[in-house]
Amino acid sequence: MLHVSFQAERDVEELLKRLEDEKRAVANEMGSSGTYWGKWKQYLKPHVYKPFIIIHIFSLMQLVCGFFLFELCVREIMLGGERDGSWDLNLVLIFYTKIKLTVKFVFFIASCVILLWVERRIICLSSGVCSGIAAVLIGTIVYMQKIHTSLIIGLILLYVAFNTYGFVMMSQTMIGEILPSNIRCVGGAYIFTTFHIIRLFVPEYFSSVFTAVGVHSLMWIIGVSLLLCSLFLYLMLPETKGRSLVQIEEYFLQPNVLWPTRKKCQNIRNTNV
Repeated sequence: MLHVSFQAERDVEELLKRLEDEKRAVANEMGSSGTYWGKWKQYLKPHVYKPFIIIHIFSLMQLVCGFFLFELCVREIMLGGERDGSWDLNLVLIFYTKIKLTVKFVFFIASCVILLWVERRIICLSSGVCSGIAAVLIGTIVYMQKIHTSLIIGLILLYVAFNTYGFVMMSQTMIGEILPSNIRCVGGAYIFTTFHIIRLFVPEYFSSVFTAVGVHSLMWIIGVSLLLCSLFLYLMLPETKGRSLVQIEEYFLQPNVLWPTRKKCQNIRNTNV
């Protein structure tokens, strides 16, 4: 316990020292040039732009594989099933008003508990792969035109559960865990603002895609996007559980880009030293 306390104190001191050094460097550059270039130059450092790009790409990918587009597809599936008599209206209402909200609530709570013990990369990969497989299977069943009510509902709930406990929670958690403190507020605000502005145009664009290819193809697009997003996180996202903010910043200062190659780069760095 004393060792953990000492480590935390040392990390805080290191962070404060680094912040003071960065402020001093920015002030010197602004004073010498007379412009604000020195202030913007801090955003071009690897430990700043690398995590920013990772979070920004992940956030934008949520426009395709997130809840918003998925629920549009589910609504079309249910309306189609109701028209041909495959769905019961009362079952549809129960699903949207009770079952789905209950699953979301339970897995939000579960995610808060899971974050205490499970590594972040495992959470992201299991969330993306399982929800992606669920979306692909839903599209396949709709394409085969053999809509089994219980199977479709089960797969929809599987997507909701895994997407909630992983991608939904981690999109918020990443900002606090890998963005450096000097841009966390500005960077997080920019990412959220960009996401919601682009989201305004998603229904109009994908409604034309839906008309052209059908709801089953749109479900396949969502599923494949989830799997690609999982691959992106596997390659780019560092593991933050059990690591201090100083250790995370030091990782991004390394020359490697991909997380799986970190040990090789560390060995080369140690050899050169």
